[in-house]
Amino acid sequence: MPTHKITKISTVEQSQLQEFYKKVYFDRYKNLKNNWTWWYRSNHSQYETLILLLEKKVVGQAGLQPVNLNINGEKILAAWFLDFIILPEFRGKGFGKILTKKLMETCPNLITFCNEKTLNIVKKLGWEYDTSVSRFARPINPLKFIPVVQKLNFGDAIFRNFLKKKFYFENSIKPMEISSNYEVVLESFKKRQYNNLKDSPEIIRDEKWLYWRLMECPYKKDIYFFEYKNNFSIVRIFQNKGIKRLHILFTYFIDQFNEKELFNLIMQWSINNNIDLLWAIKKENNENLKDVFPNKFKKPLTFASWSSNEKIAQSIKNVPHNSQAIDSDNDSKMFVE
Repeated sequence: MPTHKITKISTVEQSQLQEFYKKVYFDRYKNLKNNWTWWYRSNHSQYETLILLLEKKVVGQAGLQPVNLNINGEKILAAWFLDFIILPEFRGKGFGKILTKKLMETCPNLITFCNEKTLNIVKKLGWEYDTSVSRFARPINPLKFIPVVQKLNFGDAIFRNFLKKKFYFENSIKPMEISSNYEVVLESFKKRQYNNLKDSPEIIRDEKWLYWRLMECPYKKDIYFFEYKNNFSIVRIFQNKGIKRLHILFTYFIDQFNEKELFNLIMQWSINNNIDLLWAIKKENNENLKDVFPNKFKKPLTFASWSSNEKIAQSIKNVPHNSQAIDSDNDSKMFVE
């Protein structure tokens, strides 16, 4: 096996990093290159994304995004394991396993939403996994996702008129820009209610986390929020490859839980404002969301975890009960050109 070196991302020359990203993340390499310090939350803790070098050439990466977890009332520093990739010509040589082992030596508590290839590696290293979280999607005009039909815009009015009848409500809501209304969100965020579940890990989202994730986000121009009866939903509205998308990133409430009404009203607004696809990630039962998100578009996600501490490992083997699309790299499409 060629001599390799594993180092922190902050020590790597930016030109080398750019060359690597261009090869493995062609559709988002520019944005990732320019914003990796924000994306990997480099100033939050000592845990840093790791880079695999062969003769000073970047051939692999194990991304880390530090996060705090609440485990039975105790604050635990952990990290999301994300953007894990090896150059194609160096795969199958054991570098993925070597890089993951080094990651485990570096950070004692790791969690991730991973693909099948990553799962095959981490399972061999003793990681636990869980599939109780799902991605929910709702295409408003399914035909628009067929490239030939997309150019013709065929059937759009028919699908929208049909859905307008199903999702017609006297109440209505509209999105507000996060950048000019951050104080409104911050005040509501401080008052939000928690669903504390014993023996279930919880992602700690404090005010520092909120400011990092929303206001320091390089794409905050795309971030909005909806409010309905003291229920708030943070969303991203953007266009990619001719598809106008609304990603429901993070939903929380203050006084009472009207999730079904909130999501129905977001759907109503989307139909009337040329949104082509609604998207969300949830762990909770889909009963409140089944009208907006039919099960036929549901896709289970794989959550995996590991800790050097046996007690913590037992706690984090289940997906944090408050996991949503704003966590980890679930919404990595923000980087797509």
